[in-house]
Amino acid sequence: MLLLARLLLLLALLTPITPALAQAVVQHFFFEAVTDDVPADLPYEARQRLTERTYNDLVPAVLRESGVDAAGAAIEMRMGGYQLRTNPSLHMAVTLPDGPADGLAAALAWVLNQDSVLVADFSSADGATGYALIRFPDGTLTPDLAQRFFLAAAALDAGLGGGYTAFGDSMLFLNLRGADGRPYSGLSDADFTAALGHTVATFPGAALADTGRADARLIERPPTAPLPTLAPLRARHVALIQQTRTPEPAR
Repeated sequence: MLLLARLLLLLALLTPITPALAQAVVQHFFFEAVTDDVPADLPYEARQRLTERTYNDLVPAVLRESGVDAAGAAIEMRMGGYQLRTNPSLHMAVTLPDGPADGLAAALAWVLNQDSVLVADFSSADGATGYALIRFPDGTLTPDLAQRFFLAAAALDAGLGGGYTAFGDSMLFLNLRGADGRPYSGLSDADFTAALGHTVATFPGAALADTGRADARLIERPPTAPLPTLAPLRARHVALIQQTRTPEPAR
């Protein structure tokens, strides 16, 4: 767990804890701007531009409308995988209690039209979600390599195809659980880690670098807007997607 703790600390140090939030913890949010409406064959660079514009134009506004001080949030662009596809993704660290954190996740999921937003507390002493961190040689983890590893892991066991998040040259896999406490992967944490270890063995230079447990939950997109003020933000995201889908005119 030490390696992941160091990676997260770099971002968590940027999220100040105010006296009003003294009982809160650093919550990590993982989400995308890309939706099912974005063609699968759209170049990665175009999907990254959509993510950058969402990061700059919409995420601070969602924070504000949710009553969260954007100055206290540390946000970074990364890459991540979901249902066998690698996309640019966003990782945000904010110090909040669980309730407001889940409310913010619901707002993000609704505005960005995502199935869900992942929220995780890696400092939890009683986390029920096992994780594994796969490390690649410095400077080598590209979207192509991450996608190849993701597909290879899922080919070994379909339970590994749920998703991942990249941290520098590392890929974080969480063995997420449903409301009934059972892993979505159908694998125990030991089998989940072992299967990833078998995949690592087929990628020269890769290593199973860290394992541990976290408090992680998927917050599903609500059927209606959690706040009425979010509707214009969702419309703005729809417009950004349309601009992404429309090729720029030749010059």
